[in-house]
Amino acid sequence: MSRRRADGEPDGRRRVVFAAALTIGLGLLLLPIALADGRELWRTASGIHPVMLALPVLLTLLSYAAMSRSYQGIADAAECRLAFGEWVRITVVSNTVNYIVTSAGLSGFAVRMYLLSQRGVPSGRAVLISLVQTFLTNFTLLFFILLGFTTLAVRHYVAGTAVVVAGAGVLLFAALLGYAVVLLYNRRLRRRTLFFIADAGHRLLRRTMPRLSPGRVRLWRFQHNLNQGLEFLLARKDRIVAPACWILLDWALTIAILWAAFRSVNYTIAPGLVVIGFAVGICLSLVSLVPGGLGVMESSMTAVFVSLSVPLEPAVLAVLIFRVAYYILPLLMSLFFFHGVMLQAAHDVAGRSRAARFDTPLPPSI
Repeated sequence: MSRRRADGEPDGRRRVVFAAALTIGLGLLLLPIALADGRELWRTASGIHPVMLALPVLLTLLSYAAMSRSYQGIADAAECRLAFGEWVRITVVSNTVNYIVTSAGLSGFAVRMYLLSQRGVPSGRAVLISLVQTFLTNFTLLFFILLGFTTLAVRHYVAGTAVVVAGAGVLLFAALLGYAVVLLYNRRLRRRTLFFIADAGHRLLRRTMPRLSPGRVRLWRFQHNLNQGLEFLLARKDRIVAPACWILLDWALTIAILWAAFRSVNYTIAPGLVVIGFAVGICLSLVSLVPGGLGVMESSMTAVFVSLSVPLEPAVLAVLIFRVAYYILPLLMSLFFFHGVMLQAAHDVAGRSRAARFDTPLPPSI
């Protein structure tokens, strides 16, 4: 009896943590709505033309298609060829699993590993494809964040202290992008930096969340795989240009979804402001413990837009439209078209240690 209780205790605690996180997320989701003026919110919502809602949906489909094409291009460079339709399936399912199993995007990484293994792709190559795409995606996101802060500072959408903050943001993200470029070409510094990040991450997790902390060896293997992935990227620069362009297009389309959401509520907003609100919301949703960043993304995006002089009611509705278009609709599509694949992948990932997915070293031939 005691052994059963001991074995079930971690699962019970996970359920409690999940329920608490979900409750907090729902509270944060409802908070901007509660703070808005009910009559003005209804007036703004009633002014939405149904045809305008088709644009965010269309942009979402194009965004997922571009993301799938970037994976396909990287896989082709790694000599792992799958049809575009297969990559669409893998991309949609792995991304929507992140909205159910929260782990800062790592569950989607694990699901991609699982789905690729089901299609005969060696684990080392699957790790390589995902890591290269992840690096290029985050590098491009830094570029868009820098663009947003630069727009704020140059065009004076904000004044006073906010201008200083925007200028500091420009310097910070320009430095991060520059350092990332240096790491690409300086192998010794790159190895030291990745080792430091892995070791510091291990120490931090051991002190704050010891139950969720992966072993030090696993983190070392992960940073080794990431280093090998960057070596692969540099060795095939000519074949990575096209996937990088698809990733750039993917981010542009995703930001355009949020811009189109504002247009659908009849509010014209500067692209620079959209980039800032989008970047803050996406980053906070990735690191939150709430499934899919529910509530965290909405409240943070809305707060940023309001701080940039956007009225609360259009901001609330636009962010909700973005949530439905970019998150809910793909999730429903996954459940409808890929129901069996999604459930099997989610069950497989949830039933194993997430960190174990990253343990396979890359083959020496890569």
